[in-house]
Amino acid sequence: MSTPLEIRNSATGKIFPAIGPFLIGAIFAFGALQGLAAGAAGGWVLVIVLLALGCLALGFFIARGAFDTSVKVVLDDKGFRDRRAGDVLVPWRNVLSVRLASGGKGAAMLNFELTGESPDEIKYAPANALGRMLPFGKNIVHMEISSLDVQGQDMIAAIRRLAPHVAIDG
Repeated sequence: MSTPLEIRNSATGKIFPAIGPFLIGAIFAFGALQGLAAGAAGGWVLVIVLLALGCLALGFFIARGAFDTSVKVVLDDKGFRDRRAGDVLVPWRNVLSVRLASGGKGAAMLNFELTGESPDEIKYAPANALGRMLPFGKNIVHMEISSLDVQGQDMIAAIRRLAPHVAIDG
């Protein structure tokens, strides 16, 4: 029995995407302060303050994942489990192939092609929303990996070790 690979959030994978909303929120806040100092109409200043608060809230929402140290994805000899997408085990016998979405170290997505439709818990996860709307791709499970603490190539190597029968595309 192989040792399972437990994958957690990457602090940098969560903090860096939050920088943009923080900066935009700070710019809006500065604009609101400038508007108040210049005597602008209160309605417009309120709109800018609300935009600033919305951007700052989005930044905090994105950054909070950096402090979540729980296991998010588990790869073991039974299959894979993504706790962010339904927390259901998908056995390796149901997986035909795996593909890095954009290839290389900067891959943002692993795509698992299944022998049948994905379980409902995974099907209704946010990462798989497009699959519900399109008439094709019902047997593809998308796993976002850019915010995890393991590179895509390392996950592919673990899948090769744990499930040698699964085809690796790309």
